[in-house]
Amino acid sequence: MKALFLNIILLIVAVSATAQIRPVESLPIAVNYSKTIHLIFPSAVKYSQAVTDFVAVDNPENVPHILRIKANSKSFSKQTTVSVATEGGFFYSFNVSYADSLEQTNYFLPGMTSINPDTVFINEVSQTHLIAPEKVIYIDYGDTCINVSKAENTENIIRMIARTGSVQQFPKQTNVSFATESGRFFTFNVDYRDKPDAFVYEVGEKKPEKKANVILTDNIIPAGERDDVMNRVYNARRQIFNKGIVRNKIVFSLNNLHIYDNLLLFTFEIENKSRLPYDIDYIRYYIVDRKTAKLTASQEVDQQALFSENYAPRIEGNDKMKYVIAFDKFTIPDDKFFRIEINEKNGGRHVLFDLENSDIVNVSEL
Repeated sequence: MKALFLNIILLIVAVSATAQIRPVESLPIAVNYSKTIHLIFPSAVKYSQAVTDFVAVDNPENVPHILRIKANSKSFSKQTTVSVATEGGFFYSFNVSYADSLEQTNYFLPGMTSINPDTVFINEVSQTHLIAPEKVIYIDYGDTCINVSKAENTENIIRMIARTGSVQQFPKQTNVSFATESGRFFTFNVDYRDKPDAFVYEVGEKKPEKKANVILTDNIIPAGERDDVMNRVYNARRQIFNKGIVRNKIVFSLNNLHIYDNLLLFTFEIENKSRLPYDIDYIRYYIVDRKTAKLTASQEVDQQALFSENYAPRIEGNDKMKYVIAFDKFTIPDDKFFRIEINEKNGGRHVLFDLENSDIVNVSEL
């Protein structure tokens, strides 16, 4: 009996000895305020968590295997951590530090290999275009000093331009990244140059001369129906009277919201109640977190407009403009807003307007 008791104790000791914890090495990465860091995993991200507010971490819905990370401020001294779990049960830990200059902005897991990005030069008076080898499903840019979007009626053309008035604040360097429908990831450094050597860049292998390289968007509304649909939307009786904002005598409002097949059709109106003409530099549409005090590009997801009708970039004094803009059908998570941002060219009459998910789901059928 005594021998049996001794054997049990020895067994417990042996089991306890094999159950001790062991440390798992965290992978080092550096971030900063002007570039977005992308982590590309072999499978979908199921969990991600930043320990502090030093960095913002986001897993875009349309590219579930990609995690993007960005500094929330222009500097932080302490090291922080980011944890990730992916489909299949793999767990990753990253030690994150701040660096003014980044050697790498992308990491392919599990080997932590990277793409060495080429540099694209832009200015504020000419658009620069990237021609992707296939349909683009995701776009990210590291700093709001540049304006980036997919070119209308195309699936593989990305256009960018330095925002007016941003030249003096342009960072040492920012970046643009995108992913295509086959899962390929591309990234480029972006610098400002008064006179860039080129304004069009073809991404990927060189194609034979005279071969078409633009993927056009399918006709969203059949040609025979488009004029009728747009006229009905534009001339519909106003149904929304409580969604708008007034800033510096500029009135921005949502008049109607319709759905047609898989299209959301917004009818917006901008009224200029001053005598000064209102010249629009750009209008941006994006999804943004509700609770974020200091916004960064990594926390903003642009909604790419499919087309618009009756839009004009200039509104004369004491005049108004009503226009229709179309998006693929979408909804808004409860912790986010759909934000419309209007910037005046060479002026300060800027407008920010937010819509909630409840505004979107109350759409009217056309």
